[in-house]
Amino acid sequence: MNSQHVLLNLIVFTLPIISLVYIYTGIKLYKYKADEQFNYFSLFMFAAAIYTAGYFLALNALNTEVFLLARSFEYLGVVLIPTFGILFVSAYTKNKLSQSSKLLLFVVSGLLWSMYITNPLYHWTYKRIEMTTAQGFSIASTTKNFGYFFILAYYTLFLAFSVMVLFKTARESDSLSLKRSCRLLLGSIQFSWVAVLIILLGFDTFFDPTPIVILFISILIGISEVRNDFFQLEINRWENTFLNIGEVAFLINSDEEIVSLNARAEDFWKGKNNNIAGLTRILDQGGIKQRPVMIPVNDRIRWFQVNRNVFNQKRKLISYLLSDITEHKKAEQALKESEEKNRLLITQMAQGLAVHEVILDETEKVVDYRFLDANESYERLTGLKKEKIIGKTVLEVLPETETYWIDTYGRVAMTGEPVHYENYSQELGKHFEVVAYSPRFKEFAVIISDISNRKQAEEDVYFLSYHDYLTGLYNRRFYEEELARLDTAENLPMTLIMADVNGLKLINDSFGHAMGDELLKKAAQLISAACPEGSIVARLGGDEFIMILPQQDVFQAVETMNNLKTRTASERIGSFDLSISFGCETKEAMNQDIQEIYKHAEDDMYRHKLYESASVKSKTIDLIMNTLYEKSSREMRHSQRVGELCKMIATEMKLEKDVVNQIGVAGLMHDIGKMGIDERILNKEGILEDDEWMEIQRHPEIGYRILSSSNEFSEIANYVFEHHERWDGNGYPKKLCGEEISIEARIIAVADSYDSMICDRSYRKGLSDAEAIREIRRCAGKQFDAAIAKVFIEKVLQQEKLKIS
Repeated sequence: MNSQHVLLNLIVFTLPIISLVYIYTGIKLYKYKADEQFNYFSLFMFAAAIYTAGYFLALNALNTEVFLLARSFEYLGVVLIPTFGILFVSAYTKNKLSQSSKLLLFVVSGLLWSMYITNPLYHWTYKRIEMTTAQGFSIASTTKNFGYFFILAYYTLFLAFSVMVLFKTARESDSLSLKRSCRLLLGSIQFSWVAVLIILLGFDTFFDPTPIVILFISILIGISEVRNDFFQLEINRWENTFLNIGEVAFLINSDEEIVSLNARAEDFWKGKNNNIAGLTRILDQGGIKQRPVMIPVNDRIRWFQVNRNVFNQKRKLISYLLSDITEHKKAEQALKESEEKNRLLITQMAQGLAVHEVILDETEKVVDYRFLDANESYERLTGLKKEKIIGKTVLEVLPETETYWIDTYGRVAMTGEPVHYENYSQELGKHFEVVAYSPRFKEFAVIISDISNRKQAEEDVYFLSYHDYLTGLYNRRFYEEELARLDTAENLPMTLIMADVNGLKLINDSFGHAMGDELLKKAAQLISAACPEGSIVARLGGDEFIMILPQQDVFQAVETMNNLKTRTASERIGSFDLSISFGCETKEAMNQDIQEIYKHAEDDMYRHKLYESASVKSKTIDLIMNTLYEKSSREMRHSQRVGELCKMIATEMKLEKDVVNQIGVAGLMHDIGKMGIDERILNKEGILEDDEWMEIQRHPEIGYRILSSSNEFSEIANYVFEHHERWDGNGYPKKLCGEEISIEARIIAVADSYDSMICDRSYRKGLSDAEAIREIRRCAGKQFDAAIAKVFIEKVLQQEKLKIS
């Protein structure tokens, strides 16, 4: 027996063992797996076993009949292998086939196999079959017919389908392990193309590659799938244990992919799938170091104890079991915080805490107490250092301690009844809120809070509720309450003196409220100083003050007013005199209504104010003009020129002499409202910004308010208010048009515009007379009254030229 014969026998008789292995594998996986893909793999193994067993029987057939029967059995496996192969690959790659497609595959398999069992001559598949014997085995010599190529086409379909779906899955899948398995299967299937190529080229006459290729592919696919399925068995065992437990449990493979997880883990991983590697590193640290980890779950922080287990060393699986200990952690944290709070209560709480024991005399009366302990806040609040007071008595530490404190604390220590009160410590110079209680007999603890600031704030609030915030005098509320209290027979005669500061509104409009406030404070100071002792001085509001003089008759009140007038006559605020108007009335009998007394005092004050205020306002307006000229010399020259031009225009228009003079004054004062404009804007070098220009446009209205406060200038106030209105209605501030604008304002508009045009500015050079005249002519009937513009150009300016020449 030669070695070739021995080797051939070894190969042939290995076939039954391979067939049994296929059957065992198929049954084993079918038994343990219910998933569809594993059923098809089991069927694929059964088909390979049928083919292998049939091939073995055909090789060992003793005659042609047995050989053909074995070949029929063998070819049943041949036609089923691509059918179950397609179903296995589609299930493995999750490319589901329809029920009709599956049925079609079985129909094709049945039709192809029927060619063997229904046609004894096999002429559809083979034109000729001759059985010969070689080395003791039966070998068939055949000539192929068209039916054989149907089987070949079916195999080609199987191969093409498998290559396409495996390649697509390997490219598109997010799972690295599935990608690798698909690539392995894809590589294994490529060997089948070798057999197809050999058959198509006709080389199978000398060598039939089909058995070897089928056996090789089946073994490779079997090994790959057995590894995957036994790997899945591990996962199934894990799932049987952990899927239904109440803790977070999941499996991760070596590619850091989650291969299985329970319902709690699904909630845990929600929104975190893009950070598996980062999160597992945190969990691994917790598992190795046996300490809880903090992980956000659904936007809430949770604490987990990590139990990590590595198994299946060939294909690494890591099991994680996370026990949620958040509530335990919270309780632990709360306990720590509570302990810390208790510690801080003694050491660092904001309130001062001190513990004492009382000292009794022979009659069991508390006469002193000794310091036993104190916290840092007690030191800070009292200024008493702990090391200097512990063991000492309070009378040793604070010899001037009031007996009130010793008696109160003694009762707490002896009776156990707590007390809560507020008091002022003369020794420490502070207000304290005190809570005292007895932790044990003859001992007491005090918790003190420094409420000095609160007491001061309360005093401030009380002060403001009865005092004027600006002047510090009493306010209207206090005045009304005191008036009702003092309105008794014992206080008669009682005089009310009313005072009103003259020109306050005018000063506020012109110089600002800060200057007006200074005026009121100065007036309050003088009034308060001049009133006799026992009087009540209050600010009623605005510029009005009132004085209540109990037991003061009218003669004494007049003396007080004269004293006030003397004091105010020599006082100045800034550049102007302080002027106050006074009025008084005295209540001499109880049947007189105090409110009527108040009304008569007010009327008396207003009578004096009528003639005193007019003089003050006139002087104030003169002062305002001078102050404006001091702010801007350019404004002074401009105002003087405009006043002269206005008088010339009015004269040429044959207006009455009084009107001419009035227009001249209006022209001189037309820009008095610029007193209320920021000096920075008035003297700005360059073109004004929009907001600055809007501020400038306020000056006619401000000028009107200033001048209308004085009867002497009330008519002029209207002319100043309208001097920037336009004939066409596009001016400001009221957009008057045509003859709605006073003739005086129309005259001022022409004179003001002309002088503004010919004067130099920091941002432009003034126009020539000719250019200014052209501009006035162009704007006549639009901006200016055409008749006035004509008089100005043809008469006033001509006279000016004659004077110059």
